[in-house]
Amino acid sequence: MPKIAKPVYVLCMMVLVTACDEKQKLQTEAPLRPVRTIVASAADGLTGRDFPGVVIAQNRADLSFRVAGKLKELLINEGDDVAKGQIIARLDQTDFKIELEDKKASYVTAKANFTRTARLVEPGHISQSDFDQIKATYGTATAHLKAAEQNLVYTELTVPFDGSITKIYVDNFEEVVAKGKIATVQDLNSMEVEIDVPESLMIHVRRGENKRKIHAIFDAIKDKKFELTFREVSAQADETTHAYKVRLSLPPIKDYTILPGMTATVVADSVPTVDGSGNVNDIIIPSHAVLEDNKGRFVYTAEPESPTSTTAVIHRRNVTTSRLTNSGLMITSGLNKNDLVVTAGMSKMQEGLRVRLMVDPDLIGQEH
Repeated sequence: MPKIAKPVYVLCMMVLVTACDEKQKLQTEAPLRPVRTIVASAADGLTGRDFPGVVIAQNRADLSFRVAGKLKELLINEGDDVAKGQIIARLDQTDFKIELEDKKASYVTAKANFTRTARLVEPGHISQSDFDQIKATYGTATAHLKAAEQNLVYTELTVPFDGSITKIYVDNFEEVVAKGKIATVQDLNSMEVEIDVPESLMIHVRRGENKRKIHAIFDAIKDKKFELTFREVSAQADETTHAYKVRLSLPPIKDYTILPGMTATVVADSVPTVDGSGNVNDIIIPSHAVLEDNKGRFVYTAEPESPTSTTAVIHRRNVTTSRLTNSGLMITSGLNKNDLVVTAGMSKMQEGLRVRLMVDPDLIGQEH
């Protein structure tokens, strides 16, 4: 082989071997380790959650007679607007008027006896015990008369507030019982959304909450959210569901008809929370995600290499913790909302390690 060709041959062979080594190295390099993570969310457990809700009227009443009788006049139809004090139904008053006349007669007789005998007690023409009996009879007659007068008033059913008749339960001329439902009236200008909150989350709901933004979403109203405000939280759980009723005020919505019974989705946005030590912006993560060594407690977070990347770089984050709750361990510092926290395989993590994500960053507070 010529002297000039030999070095060229050696150089070519070296390049070929190097290329083969690089190719083999790429072929044998281990794939990125997949990691399971959770998106750090607000400590109260409500943030980002959806709750099915039902629209109800703030003022609602089932109207009924306080006495039994035959329905003579039904003066309303479903959907009618009514005013406070308006008569909407009336019973047949015949028997009540007869009863009233009887009680009046008994009252007149009892009053005359009382007036006459009152002048005879002091001279001793009648004993004190007899007079006391006559006085008691007079008192009873007076009470019976007032009851008869009131029963006659009760034969007319009136509305306690301005509203609309949303349901009628009887037909005219029916025999109705005392306290049996006749109609339902609701104020459609003051609406609420009612949701059920599980006891595991209810512990984090604060009465008088005014920092949190809560919205109602209606399927039939696209791309619109309607802000709600806390109005009332039940103090006792439902015996069957063990959930607590939370009522949220819904302001009047222009251009849309919102009626009781409609369904809505209630979404709770984030809000700073406060624990017993006064720390704000606390976060809750699964307790097993928190590790500890001679440097203190820490977690591993995965930082995506780009906003749309499925790969990330592992970082150690020192954290301070507060208390253990039903939802997890409360982190008071060291983490930010929306940080991706590694929840499995932490023993194989190290600073700077590249990994493949197994989480959808849009699913706040949900593990994958």
